[in-house]
Parts: sequence; C-alpha cells; structure tokens
Amino acid sequence: MAVDVGEIGGAREVALRALKAVRQGVPLQDALKPSGRLARNDRALAAQLVYGVLRHQRFLDAWIDQQARGRLEPVVRDILRLAAFQLAFLDRVPPYAAVNAAVEQAKRESPRASRLVNAVLRRLGTPPFESVGLAVRYSHPDWLVARWEARYRERLPEVLSRDNEVPPLTVRVNTHRISREAALARLAAEGVRAEPSAYVPEAIRVQGAVWLEDLSLFRDGLISVQDESSMLVSWILDPQPGERIVDLAVGVGGKALHALEKTHGQVELVGIDIARARLQRFQENVARMGYGARVTAVEMPAQEYAQSHPEMFDKAILDAPCSGLGVLRRRVDARWKRRPEEFPRYQARQQELLWAAQALIRPGGTIVYSTCSTEPEETDEVLAWARRHLPNLTLEDVTPWLPHPALTSFVKEGSLYLAPGDLGMDGFFIARLAKTGGT
Repeated sequence: MAVDVGEIGGAREVALRALKAVRQGVPLQDALKPSGRLARNDRALAAQLVYGVLRHQRFLDAWIDQQARGRLEPVVRDILRLAAFQLAFLDRVPPYAAVNAAVEQAKRESPRASRLVNAVLRRLGTPPFESVGLAVRYSHPDWLVARWEARYRERLPEVLSRDNEVPPLTVRVNTHRISREAALARLAAEGVRAEPSAYVPEAIRVQGAVWLEDLSLFRDGLISVQDESSMLVSWILDPQPGERIVDLAVGVGGKALHALEKTHGQVELVGIDIARARLQRFQENVARMGYGARVTAVEMPAQEYAQSHPEMFDKAILDAPCSGLGVLRRRVDARWKRRPEEFPRYQARQQELLWAAQALIRPGGTIVYSTCSTEPEETDEVLAWARRHLPNLTLEDVTPWLPHPALTSFVKEGSLYLAPGDLGMDGFFIARLAKTGGT
C-alpha cells in the first residue's frame, strides 16, 4: 500500500503521517520511507517519534484518557500520542514546543479538535508511571505479561523494561575483506559513533540514528545489519570450507551470508524461501557482498525441495518462522499483532521445516535450529517433538562453539536461551542437532 505524504512539513508531520499509514496496515519501514527526504537530524527525530509512540502506545493512551473525554478521532489520538511521548520520554523537546506543534497539527488535520488537544496536553501533568500496572506501564498486552510473569517472575519488570529500550544498530563486519578495527576507523571518519561488541568478534554496535545507505562500508558490501544473538547461529553452525550448506528459510540472507564470510566464501550455499520479495533482497545482498558464484536461490517450499534433494548437504540453517516475541524492541508494532492462539500454527510450521532439514542433510551432518523467540511452544516443545518423531537427530551442547564465556550462562540443557535484552542482545534461541542415521 503506497503512502501519500504530500508536502513534507518536518519531522513531526512525517511522524504523524507514518502513524496513520501504520494504522492502515502499511509496514512500519514503508511508512517511514518519506523521512528519507528530510535532513539527517529531522529524519532521526521522525523515526524516534514513530518508534517511540508505537513502543509506549498503551501507556500513552492510558495517560491521555485520564484527561480526554469521549471518543477521539484516530488522527487526533495520534497527535496527542506524539505530544505525550515527547513530554514523557524526550528531554530534548521543550514542553511548550511539543504542545504548540500538536495544536498546529490539530488545526490542519481536524480544526474543531485543536482546543481539545491544547486542553488535554496542558492538563496531563506528571506521567503516572507508578500508578499503573506493569502491562500498561511497559505497553505490553495482558496475555503476554501474564505468560512472562510465570516464566521470569521477579525478573519481569527488567525484561519488560528492556523490551522498551531503543536497541542498538548492530552490524556484522566481513572480516575476510576488512578488519573490525579498520571498519571502526572508517565509521569514525564518517562521523558515526560506534564501539566493538564485547561478545562477538565481528560485531559492532553503532550509536545514534544512522541511515545505512549513507555508510560507504554498507554500500561496499563490507558490513551487514545483524544482531549479535543472530550472529551466534553461524558460530554454532561452524561452517567449514568445502561444505554444502542449505538455509531452509533464508529471508534476506543474514545467517547464510555470515556462513560464507566465515569460510571466505569457500562453501556452496543454497538459500530457500517461499517469498519472492525476500529472495530478491537475498540476491541483492549476495551481489553487494560479491558471493554470487557460490550461491543458489530457490523459490520453493523447503519440504518440496527436500523430497527431490535428499541427503545432499553437510549442514542446514533453520531460522524458523516464529512469533518474534524475542525482538519486540525492534518490531515495536508486533506486540499488538501477536495472539497466543497463533502458537500451534507456528509450531506446526517449525516441525515441518525441521523434518525437511533432517531429510536434506547427510548422516553425520548438522542442523542449527533457531528462533527469535524463547517461548516454550517454539523451542522446548519442538525439540521434544523431534525426539519422538525424528530419532535420527541428537541434540548437541552448543557451548563449545560460543565465542565468549559470558554466553555460557545462558545455556540450558545444551541450547542457548537469551531473554530480550540479555547482554544487550535480542531474545533468541539456538539448538544444534546432529544427524546420526538415515532419513
């Protein structure tokens, strides 16, 4: 769905129109594309406003509703949310500026509501952080807070708080072509603040708002965006030169390309996906990074491909489609889209793909199964299903392949469980499975 932005009127105007687009079903990244016409600082502010409102939406609505009377037009509520977010969470914006900007927006979008907007904002007072429950304070759905309370107990406020933090932009350096130190120096020369990851040798955490296309390292194929927890998949896979590797849900190719980088491009890689748009992005990334000769992209269900290519691969990457509940700090609108009744559908898909993975690899081969979720239905229960239905798979302890000792604290029964925000990373689950017999 296209976003009609009309005349660009600064960061707040772009933010308001992006929120409207998200309400109408436009993906968040597409809704923010018009901000590319702004200067760098205004572009960063527009993104901060949109992500901030969506991240704290439930709390903002509860605060606004203490002063508003009756039903609010959607655009008026968005205007109030933008201003309330600035008042509660942004020190850089003076309160009078946030209120005045909101009133002016209301005059343009819904003139009759401008007095209401002014009155509500001037009555808001101090944000009521301490007087609301955890689900409202941290803007999470009740069902998810109840689920996590049973699992995290006294850690629950910490996990919810981390979920609302602005995550760092983490990039993976292709150390085959440039050292991390040299990459950091180039970023500094372009005015970008960054620091090396303490846990993953090829990772860099970038500070502040950055537009990737502005970075020469990205354009030259020397860095890729990937969270550190996701980078651990290739560490645990441990690809070796000469191996044949298949990625059953390759997406845009982050983990697959990492495997190529770790072997200096000396593996044969097949990336499978059912979405043509994702495969096109994968192929663009392959070309940008110069690995086209070693990669085949396949648009086909993985189960179908497995039936015609049995036991042809040494290793398989299965980053399975999942609820994504470990990465809500990045996918700020997803927390309101997920429902607990979706878990059986995700689990069935994960089981199908795990069957396909074991069919594709030879006896003695390896599967790395991962999800950006640590929910039991998508992790422990899938492994339990594999023990019952795929007895040719044996769970291996991931500890020997972890790149930093601090990560071993998060290994349980041989698999890695990172809750959202652990070590500053996204929530993630990774298991390593060896194939001991035939399909």
